[in-house]
Amino acid sequence: MTGVRALTADEMRKLRLARMAAVEAMPYFGRALFALVPVAAPGLGTFAVDKSARVYIDPAMLGDQWSIPHAGAVLLHEVGHVLRDHFSRAEAVDVSVVRKAWNWAGDAEINDDLIAAGLSLPGDPVTPTGLGCADGLAAETYYHHLMPPGTPRDAYDDGGDGSGGGGDAGEGGCGSGSGDSAPAWELPADADLGSGRGLDSAAVELVRTAVARAVQDAARRGAAGRGTVPAGIASWAEAQLKPAKVRWETLLRAAVRTCVTEQAGQVHHSYRRANRRAPKGLLLPSLRAPRIAVDLIIDTSASMGQRDVDEALGQTRAVLRQSSVSTVRVTCCDAAATTPRRVQSIRDVQIVGGGGTDLRVGIDAALAARPAADVLVLFTDGGTPYPARRLPVPMVVALIGDHAIDTTPSWAKTIRVDPPAAGERVAA
Repeated sequence: MTGVRALTADEMRKLRLARMAAVEAMPYFGRALFALVPVAAPGLGTFAVDKSARVYIDPAMLGDQWSIPHAGAVLLHEVGHVLRDHFSRAEAVDVSVVRKAWNWAGDAEINDDLIAAGLSLPGDPVTPTGLGCADGLAAETYYHHLMPPGTPRDAYDDGGDGSGGGGDAGEGGCGSGSGDSAPAWELPADADLGSGRGLDSAAVELVRTAVARAVQDAARRGAAGRGTVPAGIASWAEAQLKPAKVRWETLLRAAVRTCVTEQAGQVHHSYRRANRRAPKGLLLPSLRAPRIAVDLIIDTSASMGQRDVDEALGQTRAVLRQSSVSTVRVTCCDAAATTPRRVQSIRDVQIVGGGGTDLRVGIDAALAARPAADVLVLFTDGGTPYPARRLPVPMVVALIGDHAIDTTPSWAKTIRVDPPAAGERVAA
């Protein structure tokens, strides 16, 4: 590459032709195609997109090495990375994601729909079939197929510069917008070479929503461009327009925090300490806030797998950090309960059990402890009987695992502990 610059007038003319070809093929992607901020990247050998929806164009590919229809198809490919949020999903799929494997997985998720729409991609594009997978799956599924447990990180030579050498759509890197490593030549988000600055995350989200609505409108009409809307794009649009799922960790922390705050707010009058504002010679009581005790009851029955128990311990750590809590105790419970044990950190928690499931004995033990529990937090996969009557203190139940059975009473606050599905939108 010789550096990033603004497109010349002739290059912009060719780009407009490629964009027109793309809009003709997939008119419902028009909003996204026109939202991309184009810049020239001579010598790149392909197109690429960054996380700010800036598209890097090698001018040599516009009508010279690629035909205009091929260039339009590659524009749609890059738009696909932006619409499907491959940048953020790469961060979520694996804390040490192998970028090249993720780039291929994202390419496969996009390209099967482009091919289904009748588009021809230049070179030898990455497809699900080429990866040994079925069409219509999420990038996360393709990634885990490429990177099963135990696969060395250097299996895909992850040290490349993301330039996408070879000029094939879907080969090599597609830029940081695809979840690939950001190459050194990518521009800062606020850089402007004459075609505008990159888009912020809110603007990109508005584009996604507008495109999703256009896709659904096209699907309802029964025709779009050269054919019907590909199934993968229709599914993406449906998911995009659903309310974003709030992470269960956020819900659990909020539920516990609310219960603790409500209990801490139950102040009472006490003569143990005189009221500093009392008139001279008059003894008035002062207000005292209760010292809150939170009891964590962990289901250690045989139905709870090690992963479930580890999840419970991880959330125990989060509760231990709650403010306004003077006492935190842990009770391990299957068909019997251990004595509630006060803990200061996750290292103090000792897991015992492995029998049947009856968390009522753990609840009784927590309520009988001194000081008595003010808030109960249960970590379980369900299938346990619960007290027949509302408890005198708030109870939060964290249902863990895909197999969790929800039989919690209506007066308890229930949080389902389950990871978002592949590609599912998650609220920030």
